[in-house]
Amino acid sequence: MASPALPVAGAVLAGGASHRMGTDKAFLEVDGRPLVATACAALRDAGAEPVVVVGGDPHAADVAGVEQVPDRWPGEGPLGGILTALGHLDGDGTRHVAVLACDLPDASSRTVATLLGHVRSSPESVVVPVLEGVPQWLHAVWPPKARRVLLASFEEGERAPWRAGRRLSVLEVPGLESSSLRDVDRPEDLGGRAAGGRTSRPD
Repeated sequence: MASPALPVAGAVLAGGASHRMGTDKAFLEVDGRPLVATACAALRDAGAEPVVVVGGDPHAADVAGVEQVPDRWPGEGPLGGILTALGHLDGDGTRHVAVLACDLPDASSRTVATLLGHVRSSPESVVVPVLEGVPQWLHAVWPPKARRVLLASFEEGERAPWRAGRRLSVLEVPGLESSSLRDVDRPEDLGGRAAGGRTSRPD
């Protein structure tokens, strides 16, 4: 897939505890591929460059073949991970950053590319896909300079990306491929699909 016309980088959040799944979701193999690698490939194939993994086990980045960036606020939820991604990838405030959670077994470059297409018409907005009426804030494209607004919310104690993100202009995008937006939190969410265990290297 051709690179987008605007500068865009990508990040996959891998710092979650995965308590309900019972294993690190980043390394969970679904249909023969670790989830973290699926998410990274969706970003890369849509034209994001570079792509990094934020937080979690450093070996997750090795599995996906990308750089690993330690979460600056481990244990503080996905907003801290988003802020880490923006600080690392958009330090000069000129680049959009597409951020995906690592637990999307059907993450799709087509979906990411569609979101990036909307960025061109609304470059100052957070572009957020909608699944069954619910905005998916862990599958969003963040505009340049979003970090300043999010950081202010974070320093005030906010930890929910959707509440912090509402301080920015938001463009919601419905009608996308629903399977590409569905995450998995528990083994039953996989619907019987073939899944394997951890694939990280031993320390």
